[in-house]
Amino acid sequence: MANYDELGYCEIGPSPTYPYKRDQQYLKFLGAENIPRQVCSYLMDMPLPGYTPSTDNEYPRVRLMKYLYYDGLSPLDEPCPTPQQKLSILFDPEHPTDPPSEEKGYRIFPQAYVAQSQTIGDTSLRCYMGTTIAKAVHRAELSVIFELTTNVNYESAAGYALSKTFAMECALIEALNGVNMNGVGTFYYDRSQHSSCGSWNIDDRGTNLGRRVILGLTWQD
Repeated sequence: MANYDELGYCEIGPSPTYPYKRDQQYLKFLGAENIPRQVCSYLMDMPLPGYTPSTDNEYPRVRLMKYLYYDGLSPLDEPCPTPQQKLSILFDPEHPTDPPSEEKGYRIFPQAYVAQSQTIGDTSLRCYMGTTIAKAVHRAELSVIFELTTNVNYESAAGYALSKTFAMECALIEALNGVNMNGVGTFYYDRSQHSSCGSWNIDDRGTNLGRRVILGLTWQD
Protein backbone atom coordinates (compact mmCIF):
# COMPACT_ATOMS: atom_id res chain seq x y z
CA MET A 1 0.00 0.00 0.00
CA ALA A 2 1.17 3.50 -0.78
CA ASN A 3 1.63 6.07 1.99
CA TYR A 4 0.55 9.71 1.54
CA ASP A 5 1.64 12.96 3.14
CA GLU A 6 -0.78 15.59 4.48
CA LEU A 7 -1.11 17.22 1.03
CA GLY A 8 -2.21 13.98 -0.55
CA TYR A 9 0.98 13.24 -2.45
CA CYS A 10 2.26 9.70 -2.63
CA GLU A 11 5.40 9.24 -0.53
CA ILE A 12 6.40 5.64 -1.07
CA GLY A 13 5.15 2.47 -2.70
CA PRO A 14 3.18 1.78 -5.90
CA SER A 15 -0.14 3.53 -6.44
CA PRO A 16 -2.78 3.43 -9.24
CA THR A 17 -3.24 7.21 -8.89
CA TYR A 18 0.35 8.41 -8.24
CA PRO A 19 1.17 11.11 -7.24
CA TYR A 20 -2.34 11.75 -5.93
CA LYS A 21 -4.63 9.79 -3.66
CA ARG A 22 -8.20 8.71 -4.25
CA ASP A 23 -10.32 10.51 -1.66
CA GLN A 24 -13.55 8.73 -2.62
CA GLN A 25 -14.01 5.13 -3.68
CA TYR A 26 -16.18 6.00 -6.65
CA LEU A 27 -17.16 3.84 -9.61
CA LYS A 28 -14.12 2.38 -11.39
CA PHE A 29 -15.63 -0.06 -13.92
CA LEU A 30 -13.12 -2.69 -12.88
CA GLY A 31 -13.69 -5.64 -15.21
CA ALA A 32 -16.36 -3.94 -17.33
CA GLU A 33 -14.18 -4.37 -20.41
CA ASN A 34 -14.85 -8.12 -20.20
CA ILE A 35 -18.66 -7.85 -20.49
CA PRO A 36 -19.07 -8.66 -24.23
CA ARG A 37 -16.85 -11.73 -24.03
CA GLN A 38 -18.46 -12.83 -20.75
CA VAL A 39 -21.96 -12.47 -22.21
CA CYS A 40 -21.04 -14.47 -25.33
CA SER A 41 -19.50 -17.21 -23.19
CA TYR A 42 -22.67 -17.36 -21.10
CA LEU A 43 -24.91 -17.56 -24.18
CA MET A 44 -22.81 -20.42 -25.57
CA ASP A 45 -23.63 -22.41 -22.41
CA MET A 46 -20.46 -24.47 -22.24
CA PRO A 47 -19.89 -27.42 -19.88
CA LEU A 48 -18.30 -26.58 -16.53
CA PRO A 49 -17.06 -28.75 -13.67
CA GLY A 50 -20.18 -30.26 -12.17
CA TYR A 51 -22.44 -28.75 -14.84
CA THR A 52 -23.67 -30.33 -18.07
CA PRO A 53 -25.73 -28.02 -20.30
CA SER A 54 -29.17 -29.11 -21.43
CA THR A 55 -29.85 -29.91 -25.09
CA ASP A 56 -33.63 -29.43 -24.82
CA ASN A 57 -35.37 -26.73 -26.87
CA GLU A 58 -37.18 -25.65 -23.72
CA TYR A 59 -34.00 -23.77 -22.78
CA PRO A 60 -33.44 -20.41 -24.50
CA ARG A 61 -29.69 -20.79 -24.96
CA VAL A 62 -30.23 -24.12 -26.73
CA ARG A 63 -32.62 -22.49 -29.19
CA LEU A 64 -30.33 -19.52 -29.71
CA MET A 65 -27.33 -21.70 -30.52
CA LYS A 66 -29.37 -23.82 -32.94
CA TYR A 67 -30.60 -20.73 -34.76
CA LEU A 68 -27.02 -19.48 -35.01
CA TYR A 69 -25.44 -22.74 -36.09
CA TYR A 70 -27.98 -24.17 -38.54
CA ASP A 71 -29.26 -22.46 -41.67
CA GLY A 72 -31.76 -25.06 -42.83
CA LEU A 73 -35.54 -25.00 -42.82
CA SER A 74 -36.04 -26.18 -39.22
CA PRO A 75 -32.98 -25.44 -37.06
CA LEU A 76 -34.80 -26.44 -33.87
CA ASP A 77 -35.14 -29.98 -35.21
CA GLU A 78 -31.35 -30.28 -35.46
CA PRO A 79 -29.16 -31.63 -32.63
CA CYS A 80 -27.76 -29.12 -30.20
CA PRO A 81 -24.30 -27.95 -31.34
CA THR A 82 -21.48 -29.60 -29.40
CA PRO A 83 -19.09 -27.50 -27.31
CA GLN A 84 -16.49 -27.87 -30.07
CA GLN A 85 -18.98 -26.69 -32.68
CA LYS A 86 -19.94 -23.67 -30.58
CA LEU A 87 -16.30 -22.71 -30.10
CA SER A 88 -15.64 -23.09 -33.82
CA ILE A 89 -18.04 -20.22 -34.65
CA LEU A 90 -16.73 -17.87 -31.92
CA PHE A 91 -14.59 -15.15 -33.49
CA ASP A 92 -10.87 -15.60 -32.91
CA PRO A 93 -9.05 -12.25 -33.30
CA GLU A 94 -5.74 -14.06 -33.78
CA HIS A 95 -7.11 -15.79 -36.89
CA PRO A 96 -9.70 -13.34 -38.24
CA THR A 97 -9.77 -14.77 -41.77
CA ASP A 98 -9.22 -18.43 -40.94
CA PRO A 99 -12.22 -19.86 -39.04
CA PRO A 100 -12.03 -23.53 -38.01
CA SER A 101 -14.95 -24.32 -40.33
CA GLU A 102 -14.98 -22.71 -43.76
CA GLU A 103 -18.56 -23.88 -44.20
CA LYS A 104 -19.83 -22.14 -41.05
CA GLY A 105 -17.34 -19.31 -40.62
CA TYR A 106 -17.42 -17.12 -37.52
CA ARG A 107 -20.91 -16.35 -36.22
CA ILE A 108 -20.46 -15.08 -32.65
CA PHE A 109 -18.61 -11.78 -32.30
CA PRO A 110 -17.89 -10.10 -28.92
CA GLN A 111 -17.35 -6.81 -30.76
CA ALA A 112 -19.20 -4.40 -33.02
CA TYR A 113 -17.60 -4.99 -36.41
CA VAL A 114 -15.14 -7.31 -38.07
CA ALA A 115 -13.72 -6.46 -41.50
CA GLN A 116 -14.15 -9.69 -43.36
CA SER A 117 -15.91 -10.42 -46.61
CA GLN A 118 -19.00 -12.60 -46.56
CA THR A 119 -18.70 -15.28 -49.18
CA ILE A 120 -21.61 -17.44 -48.00
CA GLY A 121 -24.93 -16.65 -46.37
CA ASP A 122 -24.93 -17.20 -42.63
CA THR A 123 -26.38 -16.10 -39.32
CA SER A 124 -24.46 -14.09 -36.74
CA LEU A 125 -24.63 -12.53 -33.28
CA ARG A 126 -22.61 -9.47 -32.31
CA CYS A 127 -22.36 -8.18 -28.76
CA TYR A 128 -20.83 -4.84 -27.80
CA MET A 129 -21.25 -1.98 -25.36
CA GLY A 130 -23.52 1.02 -25.98
CA THR A 131 -24.46 4.13 -24.02
CA THR A 132 -23.49 4.45 -20.35
CA ILE A 133 -25.68 6.54 -18.05
CA ALA A 134 -24.06 7.78 -14.85
CA LYS A 135 -26.64 7.42 -12.07
CA ALA A 136 -24.62 7.91 -8.89
CA VAL A 137 -21.02 7.95 -7.79
CA HIS A 138 -21.15 4.19 -7.14
CA ARG A 139 -23.60 3.17 -9.88
CA ALA A 140 -24.04 3.35 -13.63
CA GLU A 141 -26.54 1.93 -16.08
CA LEU A 142 -24.80 0.31 -19.05
CA SER A 143 -26.37 -0.76 -22.30
CA VAL A 144 -25.34 -3.96 -24.06
CA ILE A 145 -26.12 -4.09 -27.78
CA PHE A 146 -26.84 -7.30 -29.65
CA GLU A 147 -27.09 -7.47 -33.43
CA LEU A 148 -28.77 -10.61 -34.72
CA THR A 149 -28.51 -10.90 -38.49
CA THR A 150 -29.07 -13.52 -41.13
CA ASN A 151 -29.11 -13.85 -44.90
CA VAL A 152 -32.46 -12.87 -46.39
CA ASN A 153 -32.88 -16.42 -47.69
CA TYR A 154 -32.71 -17.81 -44.14
CA GLU A 155 -34.94 -15.29 -42.34
CA SER A 156 -38.16 -17.21 -42.98
CA ALA A 157 -36.50 -20.63 -42.94
CA ALA A 158 -37.07 -21.28 -39.26
CA GLY A 159 -40.03 -23.63 -39.19
CA TYR A 160 -43.04 -22.18 -37.38
CA ALA A 161 -41.03 -19.11 -36.34
CA LEU A 162 -41.40 -17.18 -39.58
CA SER A 163 -38.76 -14.67 -38.51
CA LYS A 164 -35.57 -16.43 -37.53
CA THR A 165 -33.95 -13.33 -36.06
CA PHE A 166 -37.02 -12.37 -33.99
CA ALA A 167 -37.07 -15.93 -32.62
CA MET A 168 -33.40 -15.42 -31.72
CA GLU A 169 -34.30 -12.12 -30.02
CA CYS A 170 -36.94 -13.83 -27.89
CA ALA A 171 -34.47 -16.55 -26.86
CA LEU A 172 -31.83 -13.90 -26.08
CA ILE A 173 -34.16 -11.90 -23.83
CA GLU A 174 -35.35 -15.04 -22.07
CA ALA A 175 -31.74 -16.08 -21.47
CA LEU A 176 -30.58 -12.72 -20.07
CA ASN A 177 -33.46 -10.67 -18.66
CA GLY A 178 -33.16 -10.53 -14.86
CA VAL A 179 -29.87 -12.46 -14.78
CA ASN A 180 -27.07 -11.31 -12.47
CA MET A 181 -23.80 -12.47 -14.00
CA ASN A 182 -21.29 -13.09 -11.23
CA GLY A 183 -21.69 -9.65 -9.76
CA VAL A 184 -21.40 -7.89 -13.13
CA GLY A 185 -24.92 -6.59 -12.59
CA THR A 186 -28.50 -7.42 -13.45
CA PHE A 187 -29.70 -7.36 -17.04
CA TYR A 188 -33.07 -5.75 -17.73
CA TYR A 189 -35.31 -4.77 -20.64
CA ASP A 190 -36.77 -1.55 -19.27
CA ARG A 191 -36.62 1.96 -20.74
CA SER A 192 -37.43 3.50 -17.35
CA GLN A 193 -34.00 2.32 -16.16
CA HIS A 194 -32.10 2.88 -19.42
CA SER A 195 -33.57 4.89 -22.29
CA SER A 196 -31.73 2.83 -24.91
CA CYS A 197 -33.54 -0.42 -24.13
CA GLY A 198 -35.65 -1.87 -26.92
CA SER A 199 -35.35 -3.63 -30.26
CA TRP A 200 -35.93 -2.87 -33.92
CA ASN A 201 -35.29 -4.12 -37.45
CA ILE A 202 -31.92 -3.61 -39.12
CA ASP A 203 -30.45 -4.49 -42.52
CA ASP A 204 -27.37 -3.76 -44.59
CA ARG A 205 -29.31 -2.75 -47.72
CA GLY A 206 -27.93 -5.88 -49.23
CA THR A 207 -28.19 -9.52 -48.33
CA ASN A 208 -28.57 -9.42 -44.54
CA LEU A 209 -31.35 -8.35 -42.21
CA GLY A 210 -32.21 -8.88 -38.58
CA ARG A 211 -32.77 -7.24 -35.21
CA ARG A 212 -30.84 -4.92 -32.94
CA VAL A 213 -31.63 -5.63 -29.30
CA ILE A 214 -30.47 -3.41 -26.43
CA LEU A 215 -30.60 -4.57 -22.82
CA GLY A 216 -29.65 -2.52 -19.79
CA LEU A 217 -27.17 -3.68 -17.21
CA THR A 218 -26.73 -2.21 -13.74
CA TRP A 219 -23.10 -1.79 -12.75
CA GLN A 220 -22.24 -0.95 -9.18
CA ASP A 221 -18.84 -1.01 -7.48
